[in-house]
Amino acid sequence: MSSTLSRPPQTESSIRRVAILFAGGPAPAANAVISTAAVSFLRNNIEVLGIRHGYSHLMEFGPDHSLAEGRDYIRITHNVLKRTRNSQGILIGTARANPGQKVSDPSHLKDPERVAPLKTVYESLLSLGVDALISIGGDDTLKTANKFMLFQEQLPKGSKRIPVVHLPKTIDNDYKGIDFTFGY
Repeated sequence: MSSTLSRPPQTESSIRRVAILFAGGPAPAANAVISTAAVSFLRNNIEVLGIRHGYSHLMEFGPDHSLAEGRDYIRITHNVLKRTRNSQGILIGTARANPGQKVSDPSHLKDPERVAPLKTVYESLLSLGVDALISIGGDDTLKTANKFMLFQEQLPKGSKRIPVVHLPKTIDNDYKGIDFTFGY
């Protein structure tokens, strides 16, 4: 198959499993964005997990609450994506749970109580074998993605890092420095 702009060549990557989550309020074209992101990974033989209801289930993870397929996440495959792009709602749901809510200053990253929800999210993603996270949401979700990365910078040397890519969305056109997003 030839390479085109719409179908770039496959690339080698150490990333084998990606999680996609959608947080905050809903926005038009949510499923189109989720589908497009998922297909770009599936074409490169990277497994895609859809985290259900934003960060909420990830924040509930613990010794007495492991994550369950179907309830807390779904495997996104080409079959799952059939006819999803133009369907209503959000394939993986959304929620306003915010694991970075207690971190409002860089000094808070050293406070175990304030970063506990971020740590729980980190541990839950590790339990799923996630190598990278795609965060989709508004300005608050962008801040959470950034706090998650800053939290990981505080981990001991040699700890696994989970890179995050944030896809901005808004229905309010309130992203500073970003002229266009889906949803507006």
